[in-house]
Amino acid sequence: MTTCSECASFFPFEDDDSCGDCVQRVVDPRQAYHKAKSVEADDDASNCSNFTKK
Repeated sequence: MTTCSECASFFPFEDDDSCGDCVQRVVDPRQAYHKAKSVEADDDASNCSNFTKK
């Protein structure tokens, strides 16, 4: 099972390594930006379409 902590988009919080942000770069016709959502480090990432191995 792959976990969020194994993904290149996962950035752990400084004070707590068990959770962090999943940061994705989004490009639309007018601009590019980053969106982030909080996730647990041990969440199952096997069904994530944005998973990229570190």
